[in-house]
Amino acid sequence: MDIIDSTRYRRAKGVSTRQAFLILALVFACSLLVLLLVYASFPDLEPDEVQHIKLPKDIDDAKNLGIVLSRYKDRFFYQVLGAVFIIYIFLQTFAIPGSIFLSILSGYLFPFPVALLLVCLCSAVEIGRASCRERV
Repeated sequence: MDIIDSTRYRRAKGVSTRQAFLILALVFACSLLVLLLVYASFPDLEPDEVQHIKLPKDIDDAKNLGIVLSRYKDRFFYQVLGAVFIIYIFLQTFAIPGSIFLSILSGYLFPFPVALLLVCLCSAVEIGRASCRERV
């Protein structure tokens, strides 16, 4: 069995562990910035509705979020659609639990063909991103 010298292996790859963590932190910070921009551009909410605009952690959170978003979906369709898309990609990219609730929420908010296309597109984007990462 051949033991690989980690220093030589690291040089062959071209990126040190420290650089990899810095890149990861930068990507995460940029993703959080995009989420904050989505949140800032979201329409004004009633004071009792603000508490429900968060990443769903259980089915009740998803139901409450769905009720609030369904009110705004009719007036701000593309903003709600874009927000669901961006949050779904964020959750999948960083392996944060909750993307299944967004799939259910999409089925609640949008007609079946739109929800199916949205979830399939989000999954395809994530699969494409993951396959590009494996090649690097």
